[in-house]
Amino acid sequence: MKKYLVISTVGDESLHSEWIQDNPIFDLVLIYYGSNENIAKMYSKQTPHVYMAKGEKYHLLKSFILSSFEFISQYSYIWLPDNDVSISTEKINRLFQIADTYNLSICQPSMEGYVSHAITIPLSNTLLRYTNFVEILAPLMDLKTLLYLKDTFDENYSGWGYDSLWPYMLNYPKDKIAIIDSVVMTHTKPIGNDYSRFPIPPNVESEEMLSRLAPDLIPEQKEYNKINLK
Repeated sequence: MKKYLVISTVGDESLHSEWIQDNPIFDLVLIYYGSNENIAKMYSKQTPHVYMAKGEKYHLLKSFILSSFEFISQYSYIWLPDNDVSISTEKINRLFQIADTYNLSICQPSMEGYVSHAITIPLSNTLLRYTNFVEILAPLMDLKTLLYLKDTFDENYSGWGYDSLWPYMLNYPKDKIAIIDSVVMTHTKPIGNDYSRFPIPPNVESEEMLSRLAPDLIPEQKEYNKINLK
């Protein structure tokens, strides 16, 4: 059995085929939120773990974790990328290996393309940076961290604010949260600006959630300052 797992919520134009082209050292779970059964069948030829469900990314992830606890518990690290991330199998393999070697709790690849947070842009000649920030777009967590943080996955609809909440809940460990500069993914689509599907504007629900769950979060802890380089 493989040590590592990728879980992604995917639509009709998912890029996950790139992720498994060349000897993955990980298993792949796809949660298909589309409605085309032919596409679901096509995805099932790429991995035996395909499930159809509707909902927001982190709501679907929590539901899958709770319903598949025994299955999830077989893996040491789990990556949760959006389906518009372009990255090779070799890079994903390396991402898992670095996280495991450095015993990271939560990390992510650095990012090119459509970038929301400048801290995620890769630095040259750097293996990784210890930070107080990992974006919700593609976090990788060890099993213990995933099971600890999973209960936050439905605290709001958009996921906004999780990247501030999670390091706070982990008590800002100095060498357990990182951006992996030596592994670069490409975010291929612009960040959405139509949030009409959410019952509450993302910025409003983010502030409400942080006020409730992280009441002593100070402004400096939202600045995502890098701590150390390797």
